[in-house]
Amino acid sequence: MAALSNGLRNSSSFTFSLLKRPALDMADLLKRAERYVNAEDEMAARKQKTPWLDHQEERGGYSRNAPRKKEKKRERPDLTKDDIRHKLSRREGATQGGAPVPTYNHFAPLLDTQTRILAMEQYKVPIQWPEKLRSPAERRDVEKYCRYHRDHGHDTEECR
Repeated sequence: MAALSNGLRNSSSFTFSLLKRPALDMADLLKRAERYVNAEDEMAARKQKTPWLDHQEERGGYSRNAPRKKEKKRERPDLTKDDIRHKLSRREGATQGGAPVPTYNHFAPLLDTQTRILAMEQYKVPIQWPEKLRSPAERRDVEKYCRYHRDHGHDTEECR
């Protein structure tokens, strides 16, 4: 495992993750490496334009975050290097070559149910699962099951 770890690039976020929390065994190392590869693939796919976005641009569509014609764009003060907020936003010891922070300006419409979207996405990117529901089990509807909460009480489609 040490030989594999020594062969990694120093500036990668995966190397940083292994330094923060070393792998327990080879299986753990391979599992974590696979997650990082999947995350990088997902980020590369998101950078490419989707056919839906091309269609919206042809029709003169808009994004949700773009200011509408009647609304004035809110002015935001630019941060300078001397600004204390700028200094605080940079973490000490952060690597310069880290992965870029994604910005989300365009959103594809949800054309599928929440249940199917969750089923497709849960293996692509790591999902932080919520805690179990707090309401008493006796008062929950056992006929309904939420795949996100992994508990009975409501359907996945009714989940908020």
